[in-house]
Amino acid sequence: MNQKRPTILLVDNDEAIISSVREHLSSYADCRGATSYEEAISTLEGEAGIALVITDIRLPGRDGFDLLLWLREHRPKVKVVMTTAYGSPAVRSLAKQQGAVMYLEKPFEPKKLMDTVQMILERTGFSVAIQDMEFTDLLQFLSFAGRAVKVQVTNNIGEEGEIGLQGDTVLWVRTSAQIGEEAFFEIVRWKGGGFEMKPLSKEEKGNKEDEISLSYLLLEGARRQDEDLLSKTKEETTKKEKEEEPEPPKERASRVRAITVLLEELEREIPDVIAAAVVSIDEGVPLVATTNDPAFDVDIVAAYYAEVIKTNEKALEALHKGPMLEEVLVTTDAFSLVVKPLPDTRFYVGLVMAQKGNVGMARTVMKRYEKRFLETVPAD
Repeated sequence: MNQKRPTILLVDNDEAIISSVREHLSSYADCRGATSYEEAISTLEGEAGIALVITDIRLPGRDGFDLLLWLREHRPKVKVVMTTAYGSPAVRSLAKQQGAVMYLEKPFEPKKLMDTVQMILERTGFSVAIQDMEFTDLLQFLSFAGRAVKVQVTNNIGEEGEIGLQGDTVLWVRTSAQIGEEAFFEIVRWKGGGFEMKPLSKEEKGNKEDEISLSYLLLEGARRQDEDLLSKTKEETTKKEKEEEPEPPKERASRVRAITVLLEELEREIPDVIAAAVVSIDEGVPLVATTNDPAFDVDIVAAYYAEVIKTNEKALEALHKGPMLEEVLVTTDAFSLVVKPLPDTRFYVGLVMAQKGNVGMARTVMKRYEKRFLETVPAD
């Protein structure tokens, strides 16, 4: 059975270019043509199977960037190639650097055009779908189109920023905490959120608080990201090296004895304890564990509930409520388990109690012992 041919929409105000591209791609795909934004929207609304749009940035009336935004909202899975006759080394550098949005310069080389289309539509793992766009890519397309706009940005925790843009010139940038270059770098570091664009009024076009080149800001932002990544990598390597330094045997033995004494004291104060342990949250391994039931595998319980702690921490972070988790309580028809993370460490104290045990009393006693445990376990 023959593989279904993809359908491509070609958008350009020059019908000769549409005809030429259609001819180049005719052996591979079915091509539709549109010479304006309005005609392109009509075609997209009337034909659901379009897989790729190749559109010029500059169109009469509403331009290729307006079409890009419409696709982002209404057809987010459609892949897009932007075309321009106004390319430059700076534009090529930025497009290559960002990578998420592809564009081609006119006039087209037939083989390059075919290779690009096949790569986008066929290669596993390659995508330029609109929902994958970075905010900086959108700013680039605004710049390519020569748009004069005010971009209002809101991140996922409600912080707001504003950028005045006219072509490649950034007229102003503001957030609640910064203005100018630093405000721009703050905005592009935001994760999640949305944006709204409005045309600049005549007064705003003349409001040139501190003109900066968008190309410079994007390149400088990329340089800073590289530096941040390098710095973070060095910090993580240093931290890992420190964590991997073995504790001297005598010190470890002394620490284990002290924790064992504390756990034994704790068990004597709390009736119906089946097992007790101080466990590394990250490794899921007991530093010390005791049990009066040989059939009870403390190591398995320790590893499992270390994962419970980490899962709860991630949930609290996602809800912007943490990351400090004070306690986890799990009850079954056979036993109860009380897990108490120790502040400023990556360890927890866990008690497994018979079902008849007094959990309320256990929590109170564990709270009273917290300071003594903190004096014995390794700090972060």
